[in-house]
Amino acid sequence: MQKKLFFIISLLIFSGMFSGNLFALNGYENCPMVDGKIDASELVNIVPYSGTARTCDAPVSNFILTINKLALCTSDPNDYILGNSTADPCYYLWNTAEGNEAISFGVEKGNEYSFPATLPPSGTYTAGYAEISATIPIYVELEFDEELMFGGNSAGTGWSVPSPSKFIAGGERNMSMQDFLTGNLFGFTEAFSESQPNFNDYSFTYNSLSTTEFLNTLISYTAVSHSGNYRSVFLLNDSGRLASTYSDVSSLIIKDEFSSPITITDQTSTVTYKYSTDYAARITVVPTGLGGWFVTSILFGDTQFAMEFE
Repeated sequence: MQKKLFFIISLLIFSGMFSGNLFALNGYENCPMVDGKIDASELVNIVPYSGTARTCDAPVSNFILTINKLALCTSDPNDYILGNSTADPCYYLWNTAEGNEAISFGVEKGNEYSFPATLPPSGTYTAGYAEISATIPIYVELEFDEELMFGGNSAGTGWSVPSPSKFIAGGERNMSMQDFLTGNLFGFTEAFSESQPNFNDYSFTYNSLSTTEFLNTLISYTAVSHSGNYRSVFLLNDSGRLASTYSDVSSLIIKDEFSSPITITDQTSTVTYKYSTDYAARITVVPTGLGGWFVTSILFGDTQFAMEFE
């Protein structure tokens, strides 16, 4: 029998779809906001990420998720994902490897997306995961309350000085975790003197889980603060195996091992996945020394994610 698998985008109190990755483990703050703008005067009070750099999570207009698999598992699937076991403990609500088409939808506050799917058999499930595309388009333009911001130019060849701006957009390009290693920081951002939505076609690729080396696995042994679940992240190639290089990455798995097992019965009719745009951009700013700030990076950050069963 088919029952409903339901996506809903709303404001949540939960934190961190990617709280298993290197950035979220550092516990970044939400950017200080005033009247819907980032409070530039408060940036100096953010705990430094490294040296003088400050990193915080900010709202975005929307982002696009492309989902390949949705799974619930009767035991921890780590060994199967890592290729150490051929026994797959998971039931797939959606699986492109079994003929389903990838699900792609825009996450924007207030939007809902749903489709019918066959829910798992009655039983106890201890973990669940989603496999999504490693490249995530983001519609992002950050407005500050003062003209103090400098960003990289659209050509990716230098900083947009000497004129500071209130607006920082993602630009018309893709950036990735590898760009941190190569020092391509000015390519992350673009500053504008006013809002220009047609320049906001930006995407971010998680082709590593570290900024200093290629890393394809992060297994968390610390409970996520909002749910008590244990979240791990894996980078895969086109064959569904662990990726071995930056260029090999095509998708990532975000897995939760539930702190309390979930029981599904014949009365369960809906699985709800909730996402929020409120803190999906992770930005890093560095003081210029003259009262302004360089915006050195924007990446996909905290999406505020939760799963519910009814």
